[in-house]
Amino acid sequence: MKTLPLLLAGAVLSNLPLAGNAAEASSRITRVTVYPGTAVVDRTARVPAGARELVLNCLSPQFDMASLRVEGDASIRVGPVTATNRPRAEESACTASPLDGRITALEDRIAALTAEHASQELVLGLLKGMGAPAEGGRTPAPPNAALAATLSLVQRTGLDAYQQQRRLQREREKLEQELAPLKAERERQQPGDGEVRQLRIQLQATAEGELRLQYQTSGPTWAPAYRATLEATAAVVEMERQAQVSQNTGEDWSGVALRLSTGSPQSATSGPLPRRWEISPRPPMPAAPVAMAMAAPAPALASRARKAVLAESADSAESMEFAVQAVQGEFATEFEVPGKVDVRSGGQRVAFALGSQRWPARVKVQTVPQSDPSAWLIAEVARPDGVWPDGSLQLVRGAQVVGRSVWRTGERAQIALSFGRDEQVRVQNLPVTQQTASAGFIGNRTERRVGRLVEVENRRRTPVTLEVLESTPVSTDEKITVTRQFTPAPQPGDWQDQPGVVAWTQTLAPGQKARFSAEYLISHAKDLQVIERR
Repeated sequence: MKTLPLLLAGAVLSNLPLAGNAAEASSRITRVTVYPGTAVVDRTARVPAGARELVLNCLSPQFDMASLRVEGDASIRVGPVTATNRPRAEESACTASPLDGRITALEDRIAALTAEHASQELVLGLLKGMGAPAEGGRTPAPPNAALAATLSLVQRTGLDAYQQQRRLQREREKLEQELAPLKAERERQQPGDGEVRQLRIQLQATAEGELRLQYQTSGPTWAPAYRATLEATAAVVEMERQAQVSQNTGEDWSGVALRLSTGSPQSATSGPLPRRWEISPRPPMPAAPVAMAMAAPAPALASRARKAVLAESADSAESMEFAVQAVQGEFATEFEVPGKVDVRSGGQRVAFALGSQRWPARVKVQTVPQSDPSAWLIAEVARPDGVWPDGSLQLVRGAQVVGRSVWRTGERAQIALSFGRDEQVRVQNLPVTQQTASAGFIGNRTERRVGRLVEVENRRRTPVTLEVLESTPVSTDEKITVTRQFTPAPQPGDWQDQPGVVAWTQTLAPGQKARFSAEYLISHAKDLQVIERR
């Protein structure tokens, strides 16, 4: 009866609002938008009615507090926000792993099997004790009539106990084999001894509602990847878009809506402005006392130049790690990954499929006999609309992977994709005679004739569109003249605006052979030294 007033008083006090009522809420990440090198994270938390302060633990210490936005439902008024970084080891909730539940369940099952195994061992011990001598040194013998039945019962009981022990041992070994990789995975995923961030949000909640946070964190990134499959008979290229996402923010993304963007919230918002252009007379240079003093700064200048080149190369290599950039000026392309996804913190890459498209293609066989007498299967497709960032490209012909390349859209209207050698098209360089002679009134000029002859044979059962590329000599000085003669005539103009490169285009029927010849006459003064670069 003395405890009744205390219970009533506790019940009354529990219904009164407390001053400075603080709620430690569990929040979850609902959406993440990943850009090259950064991400925008959306997080939500439930706020109980009457709460005056909300405490959020186990947040990433890397996010930018200047980018934090906090807003709530109409029933929640948000006040100041305080951030504190704490050692992760001091927050037990921040060291928990999603695998803890499975590991605990397996450990409980193993413990139950171990206990059952021990009980069977106890049964066997009792059976063994039945045959042990009594205190007088003699074993009591059962009556003759019951001897056979007793022995049979002991035998069956012992056999069943041994069989149960064997079954329990096998089940325990199987569970231990299942438990070992889970523990190793938990150990690998276990966050380090870094810090976690705690947010204390002052608020006033007149009713239960939802609080939404958005912040920007550096580190997460994504890399585009592509797979091009050529269907040669249908003249179609199927392009699959993929993405590889990795993040090391210190907080896992579990069951989140993931969006990938080719833009960046950290990109420049304005271009350079014009600078003043001045032209002034150069002041007289002071005379150097010693000639060596003028040459001394040259090594330092060269050293600084080398360091600048190395730094620029390092920056270029680092920026090309994922090579994602927006090629349109106003808008970026965004991809919504279907469903809810998991991306754990730790740097591991998770691949997602972003869909596929089928493009009509112009399939041809291309060869450059000067460099390599081989035929290569090429598919030309129109440059696709939208933003297609540079990325790794896997090339598949039919059901066979032929190799890897790099996808770059460039500025041309047509994109050429190479799908490996075409062994059914034979290319052969035939021998020709090269001549060098003197010409002019008294032999004051040197003339050199260079010839090339190429034969191509189509061994397929279907026609092929052939393109033969030839690099012709180009004079860079009026003192050197070059005369060119082709049989048959190539396509007019330079191939893809490359000076001196011409192309023959022809359709070869099954079993058909074709020859392409080029003859060049190079003339220059006899005393003029000529350098050729190829």
